[in-house]
Amino acid sequence: MSKPKQGWMVRAGDYNELADLVEEGKAIAIGWHEMGDLSGLKSREQFKQHYQETYPDHSAGRVNINTGQVFRFTWEIHEGDYVLTYRKASREVFIGRCEGPCEYRPGLFPDHYRHVRRVEWLKRVSRDDFSAPARRSMGSGLTVFSLDDYWAEIHRMAIGEAPPGGEELVGPSFFDEVKAKSDELIADMISHLDPYDFQDLVAAVLRAMGFRAVSTSPGPDRGVDIVAHPDALGFERPSIKVQVKHRKDSVGGPEMRAFLGTLRSGDSGLYVSTGDFTSDAKLEAKRSREPVTLLDRDAFIRLLLEHYETLDAEYKARVPLRRVWVPAG
Repeated sequence: MSKPKQGWMVRAGDYNELADLVEEGKAIAIGWHEMGDLSGLKSREQFKQHYQETYPDHSAGRVNINTGQVFRFTWEIHEGDYVLTYRKASREVFIGRCEGPCEYRPGLFPDHYRHVRRVEWLKRVSRDDFSAPARRSMGSGLTVFSLDDYWAEIHRMAIGEAPPGGEELVGPSFFDEVKAKSDELIADMISHLDPYDFQDLVAAVLRAMGFRAVSTSPGPDRGVDIVAHPDALGFERPSIKVQVKHRKDSVGGPEMRAFLGTLRSGDSGLYVSTGDFTSDAKLEAKRSREPVTLLDRDAFIRLLLEHYETLDAEYKARVPLRRVWVPAG
């Protein structure tokens, strides 16, 4: 058999419950058993359509992520590829060689795990023997993902060579990787909100900041979606007028000028858009006689995270987040 050309990590179950079974079973497995036998599906698009039919309540982001994992396990892992899985209890990585195609085999593992690939296990090695960048990559929360960037390192481990000496390669910190993935998932959640739900979320963030913010009722767009004041009665200045756009395309100069036309002396303007702002729109805002702040999607998410703890419970439920402590180095 030719030397393996690819490397894959396949998690040993959702909670590492397969870690003591994969070695004896000489196989790896994934769940999503409700999808049934996948052998008749060939393209990623077919997988996506079948996934959506099987799990109609899953968000678009979740559909895309999980479809990719199921497709990789079924078709992108090839016979002869290196396959790794992790045993948390002993901090060991099992390194094996894929020995066959994806099979639908109920009964080999607990019932949830019916999609199986046969594996010849070659080595058990300590997770600590891998380089820091490889360990960080193995920390991904996905069930199935590529480790091709560390193929040479995996191969040395598989054939029993000692890890190379010298300084480790410097890669992005675990914190940076987790934060980047978290930011992407939060952005997906924001993008799938209804436009009026997003408008209400913006008003909720302003209230969490200490303002009295009222979101206008759905109807014709008159340029102002939220009005906010520092006090409950609206006597204190500034009065903040907010325009909210929930879309992918950029806000242009004409839209910005229309919004600026709603501002009166003593008002401040806030324009929130999940898209970007054209250079013309930014120039118009900069020229405004009244102060105007522009928030794109990423800037709004930073503000949301900063004030999330004091956000109304109703809006936490719409964008459910949980604080997690991770190593910063």
